[in-house]
Amino acid sequence: MAPAQDPTRYPARDRDGSLKRDKDGALMPAFTGKNPSYVDSRGIPHLIRHTQYQDRMPTQAELQTWFANPANGIGTLGGWHNIVWIDVDVKQFESQQACDQRIADWLSQYPLLQQTLTERTHSGGWRLAVRVQEKSFTNFSLNGVGGHHMGEALGEGRFTVLSPTVGPSGKAYVNVQRVPPVWVERLDAIGLYPVSGRREQRPSCQSRPLIQSQPAQPGVLRLEELATAKAQAVLHGDSPLESRSHSLTYALREFYGWENWATQNRVSISGNAEDLARAAGAALGLDDDRTERIIQSISDPERCAPAVVFTGGEVNAWKRVWKLDRQTYTACCPMELQQSMQADARQTYNQTFRQISHRKLQPEQRPHFKFQFSGKDLAQESAKPDALTQEFIQSAWWILANATQLESGESNFPKGEARRWVQGQTYRIETAGEDLVVQAGDRGIILKAQGNTVVEENLRKEDLLRFQSEVLRIRQQSVLAPQKPRKLSLRQEIELL
Repeated sequence: MAPAQDPTRYPARDRDGSLKRDKDGALMPAFTGKNPSYVDSRGIPHLIRHTQYQDRMPTQAELQTWFANPANGIGTLGGWHNIVWIDVDVKQFESQQACDQRIADWLSQYPLLQQTLTERTHSGGWRLAVRVQEKSFTNFSLNGVGGHHMGEALGEGRFTVLSPTVGPSGKAYVNVQRVPPVWVERLDAIGLYPVSGRREQRPSCQSRPLIQSQPAQPGVLRLEELATAKAQAVLHGDSPLESRSHSLTYALREFYGWENWATQNRVSISGNAEDLARAAGAALGLDDDRTERIIQSISDPERCAPAVVFTGGEVNAWKRVWKLDRQTYTACCPMELQQSMQADARQTYNQTFRQISHRKLQPEQRPHFKFQFSGKDLAQESAKPDALTQEFIQSAWWILANATQLESGESNFPKGEARRWVQGQTYRIETAGEDLVVQAGDRGIILKAQGNTVVEENLRKEDLLRFQSEVLRIRQQSVLAPQKPRKLSLRQEIELL
């Protein structure tokens, strides 16, 4: 931990190289005396990218480099061996005396904490280390849920300064009791509560990890996947709004909104809005303090709503769930809403499908067939299943024809080639001349037609509905932007398939 440095000599900079300034226009220091850094043997300060040490310990060579100069202090990352650093900030109290009295009362109420590692900070605050089975919030109060902010519980990925470091005030951090941290089940078991009521700890069975690298469990949606593409971009370090702070604020409100919506609709999700915000802040290059200030700037997280709900209502939110996890949609979406959505989809289809089903097909591509199946003429009105089969085939031909309109290099339909196919997430449509084959994942071939005869058919109602929806989706996209070239990949173009 390098001592604080003069910002005029070592100013902090944004990712674009511009100088960082506070709200009064003063230069911000790159070396605050509280961020991971060191002064080398020549007295030159260097920053340390501490994220790499969340998964490994420093090497001996690194330690020798860091501590070659005796002016350097020491710090550690939370999360190792489940350790959480309880940081009580004196500035959150009316006076030093008020702070010390409140901590004394707290320790007398929870005597277990009198047996754990304890330090005093350079500014007069307190720092205790505990090992926690479950942690679901950072900013805490000692006065119950939603109480006055008194400090932070610094866990995984958060950096904390330790004694005997000399702080920016010129005073040193002091160790009061150097003993192993005690174990506690949850933070509220030792009188720590979330500052916001909506951030109250949840039961351990619903604890939610940071961004997952693997798919979520069936029936559990990932918070970051529910969010808008703009919010997801922020998680990857992009800043779609006028500043990084605005981008992070937008993303955090989106995450809060989906948390609220999922709770209200009993939809299980993984991920945590504030943890995602911290990950996004790191990706954007924001320092931890700035990210925390942005998190605290949102005073009404429980009133946030997802962007799709704000612009299009509940139906759009459930459409998002349907796209990500059909099992969750079926189990959680109210039945009357499901029926309403299906009715709307059928009505829209009936009004438009027959008007557009062949509009983009060239004459030689149009399926002017009289399909037969099991000796029955599919055109007979009495043969209802056969009529649905014919409608399904028309949808498949229409999707194939529209796929030929994609830009060169994106289509699997080279001009003049008789064999054509399109592959979606579930379905594959393939044709050679007038022969058509449709496959559906593990189910294999669900329809095979040769010439004007259906020789194999294993369709379900969901197949017809999904092909209808895909035709309408592509058609609507074409109507909304008829003059714009398609920029999506073939897989994206048929994502609902």
